Amino acid sequence: MNSKRRVVITGFGVITSCGSGWEPYWDAAVHGRSMIRSSDSLGLNSASFKYAGMLADFDPKQFIENRKSIKLMSREIQMAVAASRLALRDAGLSPESYDPTRIGVTLGTGILNNDLDEIGVGFRNGLDENGHFSMPKFGQDGIGSLFPLWFLKYLPNMPACHISVANELRGPSNTITTSSAASTQAIGEAYRVIERGDADIMLAGGTDSKLNAMGVSRFQLLGLLSARDEAPEKVYCPFDKKHDGIVLGEGSGILVLESLESAKKRGATIYAEIAGYGSSSDFNYDPRDPDDFTGKRVAIRRALEDAAIEPADVDVLVANGSGIPQEDIQETLAVHSFYASTFKKLHVTAVKPVSGNLVYGTGSVEAVIAALTTYKGQVPPVANLRDPAPDCELPFVKDKAKSCDVKVSVLNTFGFGGQNASLVFKKC
Repeated sequence: MNSKRRVVITGFGVITSCGSGWEPYWDAAVHGRSMIRSSDSLGLNSASFKYAGMLADFDPKQFIENRKSIKLMSREIQMAVAASRLALRDAGLSPESYDPTRIGVTLGTGILNNDLDEIGVGFRNGLDENGHFSMPKFGQDGIGSLFPLWFLKYLPNMPACHISVANELRGPSNTITTSSAASTQAIGEAYRVIERGDADIMLAGGTDSKLNAMGVSRFQLLGLLSARDEAPEKVYCPFDKKHDGIVLGEGSGILVLESLESAKKRGATIYAEIAGYGSSSDFNYDPRDPDDFTGKRVAIRRALEDAAIEPADVDVLVANGSGIPQEDIQETLAVHSFYASTFKKLHVTAVKPVSGNLVYGTGSVEAVIAALTTYKGQVPPVANLRDPAPDCELPFVKDKAKSCDVKVSVLNTFGFGGQNASLVFKKC
C-alpha cells in the first residue's frame, strides 16, 4: 500500500463583498473592517432583513469568455467559476500546465435559489380562470413558457460542472451539500483524493448567495437573522454580548490543493499544508441548547488526531462564530474542552463579520484566512467584538491583528443542520 501523500495549498480564489481576489479579503480581515452594508438596494422590502454582505461590482464577463454559457449560470455558478479562475491564476496554473485527467474539483454548495421573475412566468401561465394555480394547466401551458434549460441553472452539482468545463478538468468531481459545513468538508474530501493518489491537483471550496427572496425567507422563518438596528458595519458581532443572529453574505472561495511533490516540482508558492481533517454530526442538534456540543468536539478531535497534533500545539483557531447566541456558546464549550490549559498560546479569531455569513460557501473563504495566518504570521481580530458574552470567554484577538509565529492553525465550520467540520493547517 502506498503511503499517504502530503497535500499543500498553492492558490486562492476569492469573491466576496470585499472585492475580487484574496488580497482585499485578507486586508479587510486583518484590519477588522466589516463590508456589511444596507440591503435596501436588493429591493426585498423586508423589515427584518436590513443588512447584507453584497458583492459591489461583480461582472462575470471579466472571468468567463463564453458569453453564451453565462445564460446557463445562476449567480452562485458565476461566482464559483470566477473564483476558480482567480485560484488557478494565483497558483500559476493554466490548462497547458497540467494533465487534465489528474486535476478535479470538489465543491460545497446547496440549494441554488430560483430567480422568481424567471420562474414566475411559468406559474402565471399555470393559473386557471379563477386565478388559482392549476397543476394540469401548469403542465400544459406553464412549463412551456419557461426557458428550456432554466433548471440547469439551479442544480447543486452545476457549479462544479461549470468549473470543470471552463478549466478543462477531467479528474474527480464531487459536490457536498451539508449546510454551512459544506465547503469545509469539500476541502477535506479533496484533500483525501490527493492524499490517496487519485489526483495531483484539486480545486476545492464553495459558493453561495442567499441574498434573494427565497434565500432570505428561509432564514427569516428559522428566526436566525440578526434584528439589531445599528450602523451596518457594526451589526454582526459573534461571541459579543450583543450577538443575536447572523447577517447573510454572498461569495465564493476556491483553494488549489496540490500534492507536495507536484508543487515542489513546478516551483509553486506554498501557502500552507493541510495536515488534518475531521467531520461529524450532532444526533440531537438544537441551536437553542447550549449543552449539545458533542458533534463539534468530535470534529475537532478527529482533525487533530488525523494531523497527529496535540491541542497544545495549536497556535490559531479560526472559530465558526456564527453569531447565533446558543451556537456561539456551544462552540465555546467545545473549545474549552480541548484548550483550557493552553490558552496562553492559543489565539482565537472569527471572520464572518467581515463579509457576512456565506452559508454553504462560508468555510471556503475562512479556510483562506486560516491558511494565510500560517503563511503571513498574522492573526486577524474578531471584528465588532467589544465585550464577550459571559459564556463565550476565549483568548480572542481583539481590536487589531496580532503578529506571531503561527505553525498550526485550525478552522471550525459548523452547519445549521448539525454537520460539523474542522481542518488543520501547518506551516510548510
